[in-house]
Amino acid sequence: MTYEEAKLHKQELEKICESNSNKLNSFEKSKMGLTPDHIRNLPEWQETKKLFNNSFTELRSFNQIFLQTFKKEYASERRKY
Repeated sequence: MTYEEAKLHKQELEKICESNSNKLNSFEKSKMGLTPDHIRNLPEWQETKKLFNNSFTELRSFNQIFLQTFKKEYASERRKY
């Protein structure tokens, strides 16, 4: 996998994670911003939470490998900005 391919894959994973996060945040929250227990017990919330956790874990794992593999390219690109 080249650096450009890895960047595209990273962007795809970020979109999936953001989408799952938005779905999770669409559920009712209390005044303090916490999800009430009666919402957490819903199968829809549990499935959405599971999807979010999986996508976040996959993104985190990929980021770790991405930075180890493409350290020089990433640093060079960051210096340009």
